[in-house]
Amino acid sequence: MDADDTDLIEIIYTAGLVPELWPKVIEKLAQRVGAYGGSLFSLSEGQLAWEAPASTRPIMEAYVEGGWDRNNPRLEGLLNAKPLGFMRDQDVIVGNYDELPIVRDFLRPHNIYGTAATVIPGVRGDIAVLSVDRGREPGPYTSVEIERLDGFRPHLARAIALTSRMRMREATTAAAALQMVGVPAAVVRRQHGVVATNALFDALVGPVFLATGHGHLALSDRAADALLQQTLRRQERMNPTVRSIPVTGQEGAIGVLHVIPACRQALDILGPDANLLVFAQPHEGAPVNPDWLRWLYDLSPTEALVAAHLTAGLTLEEIAQQRNTSRDTTRTQLKAILRKTGFSRQTDLVRSLGGLNTLSPQLLKPGGAS
Repeated sequence: MDADDTDLIEIIYTAGLVPELWPKVIEKLAQRVGAYGGSLFSLSEGQLAWEAPASTRPIMEAYVEGGWDRNNPRLEGLLNAKPLGFMRDQDVIVGNYDELPIVRDFLRPHNIYGTAATVIPGVRGDIAVLSVDRGREPGPYTSVEIERLDGFRPHLARAIALTSRMRMREATTAAAALQMVGVPAAVVRRQHGVVATNALFDALVGPVFLATGHGHLALSDRAADALLQQTLRRQERMNPTVRSIPVTGQEGAIGVLHVIPACRQALDILGPDANLLVFAQPHEGAPVNPDWLRWLYDLSPTEALVAAHLTAGLTLEEIAQQRNTSRDTTRTQLKAILRKTGFSRQTDLVRSLGGLNTLSPQLLKPGGAS
């Protein structure tokens, strides 16, 4: 074992405690055998989670979004083989490997010509699959390269088990926090699906939300669901933005889904890359805290006051009169509010913000207890 191997083992065990380091582990492990990247998939209680370095992250996103995780005979063969070490994907397939749809239509177009993977079972029935991928030029993995990967497997297994326990603790903490919200709420992480819900949210599965497998969810309102999926894909931790999505049913508007990215202290409760989904049903005429509107939508103090007055049922004329300004000035402020909140109509804005009066902002409020 050389110094580079010792360094990698140290990083592996650190990743067990700091899961954000797994992409770095995968990258360095791949470099040891001439590969350019890989992935770590885990399945626990029906929820799929994955990690990948920058070199293969777009490929893994396309893999999940394209549904290949549900149509992958390579994975089925690997799970059936139950190897105690790494195996080449060609060695777990019966028949013509190159004619498999996933190979022909997905792997080859993404320059994946060789994969070595191992299965790591957990103590609670969960499993993890770690793989390293490389292109056409290096050729198939040699037995020496597989043996080198196997040398790291015991360390990988211990660290992955530790990560699994850490994530269970995160989910338990998040679930406890959601009970405090008092409205239907769930925590969704970009690469992990739904990690926690409260009982009020669970009651809406069916009429409002649809379970789509592997811990992911969708809205029964197709137009609203398209906005939700787009929002979850585009959320960036370094530039978090709140998105409010009106949801309709057969009888018209039924509520608004607020997608709130976790930031600051909330990251310790909800976990990295987390979004809080809150389903709020409007309460017309109830006031909303202007300070919270400022934080949620980056409104100016004046814009937040105008928005709060609108949710309380005041007209533009009444707001202008109360604030001793012109109607044109108030209308200009309304346009700025619509632009920042992402709504095109005043009625949708009022319906959306009107549901916020039922929420307790302490969970995600800057400087709050969370």
